[in-house]
Amino acid sequence: MRKFAALLLLTSFVVCPISLADSQPTPDEVLTRLKQGNERYLTGISKHRRIDIERRVETAKFGQKPLSTIVGCSDSRVPTEVVFDQGFADVFVVRLAGNVCDTAGLATVEYGVAYLGTPLIVVLGHSKCGAVDGAVSGAQFDGQLNNLMRMIAPAVAEARMDHPKASHEELLDAAIQKNVFLTMQNIMVGSPPVRKKLKSGEVQIVGAVRDLESGKVTWLGRHPKESEILKYP
Repeated sequence: MRKFAALLLLTSFVVCPISLADSQPTPDEVLTRLKQGNERYLTGISKHRRIDIERRVETAKFGQKPLSTIVGCSDSRVPTEVVFDQGFADVFVVRLAGNVCDTAGLATVEYGVAYLGTPLIVVLGHSKCGAVDGAVSGAQFDGQLNNLMRMIAPAVAEARMDHPKASHEELLDAAIQKNVFLTMQNIMVGSPPVRKKLKSGEVQIVGAVRDLESGKVTWLGRHPKESEILKYP
């Protein structure tokens, strides 16, 4: 009897993969869900459990079907699923310091879009980003960190050009936003598969910045030069 009860309990977890069977949401629908998730996070009322046995069993058997591919920073204060109050297997996440997108990161984004079918790409920066601050300060580091600074440097240069009299903090805030747009541009330019889906409207790419103190995500929208960038073959 105990074995039968255990089998019945397990079966109830896996026979109805409701979330995986849902029709594919549009980019705008996914964006709305992420915005709503951040609002829930700000109120402290979460819709999703951090440990979800049913979802874990379901995705192990039927595979993953995340809503969005999110390129974020490795900063431990920006846990992506928590920030957007999303559940287990709901987001496909790429995290590198400074929310940059190197070759491996770009390949991961392509996998999320082309093979997992995520209709929305979000590049998520955050306030007081140490990687961007390092690039703004012109600091020199041992090892590979200098290469990271070089990846962020174009965003800093553009921020300086736009805000020549800015204080360090003002320049940092501007550079953080510019760096989000830089990563969005690098994804669009660097990935023909992603660019193709952006052109068709199957996929959208948007930028956002999370404030570390309030937790609020400010949405930057699509890249201001997206239509021009998408002219690449």
